[in-house]
Amino acid sequence: MRKEKDLAIKLRKTGKSYGQISKQLTVPKSTLSYWLSNMELSEKNKEKIYLRAKRKSCEILIRINKNQTHLALERAKKIRKEAQLEVFKLAKNRLFLVGASLYWAEGYKKGAAGSKWKGVDFANSDPELIKIMMDFFRKICQVSDEKIKMQIMLHSNNNISKSIDYWSELTKIKKGNFIKTFVFPKKISHKKKKIENLTHGTVHIRINDVKLFFRIIGWIDGLKSNI
Repeated sequence: MRKEKDLAIKLRKTGKSYGQISKQLTVPKSTLSYWLSNMELSEKNKEKIYLRAKRKSCEILIRINKNQTHLALERAKKIRKEAQLEVFKLAKNRLFLVGASLYWAEGYKKGAAGSKWKGVDFANSDPELIKIMMDFFRKICQVSDEKIKMQIMLHSNNNISKSIDYWSELTKIKKGNFIKTFVFPKKISHKKKKIENLTHGTVHIRINDVKLFFRIIGWIDGLKSNI
């Protein structure tokens, strides 16, 4: 046993970790801790052990993240496939057809193509269209008002308070669910000039729900395959 202890001390002085020494000598870490607890290490070896432990932790985190990403992708595929199969039954509902088609045309879909944010986002300035989509999210998607967030996009000549009042009344979403209004700077490109004429700007309906996002994408998949 004395021989193993001397060798353990020697290895520790070279900057080996308890794990490395335990593996090499087949000595339990608890025993090593007892043997080496009072042993002083040089700053160089302390740094060596710290950097090795840090590198190992990073490797473990990378493996965990890769595994979680893989599981998330598999869950997304399953949700999309199941939603795609729902289309034949749901297609009998006109609100479903209109809402899913409008989202296909105007809704946020980049999350299904790899973009980091994977949530529901539909934007438009047409009040009647917004009312249809609110019905779609409430009745077809079964989303509660508490989960719906709204954001208005305005130009500097628009009145923020009046716009929030307008969209809150139209959508029946309380003002506390409106996140900070985005105001375009005065100097805008000619391509955005037409937005200045929108009295109440453009409103975004946002629902931070990954499962619902992929379900809607699955419905769009189903519409594509059945047209």
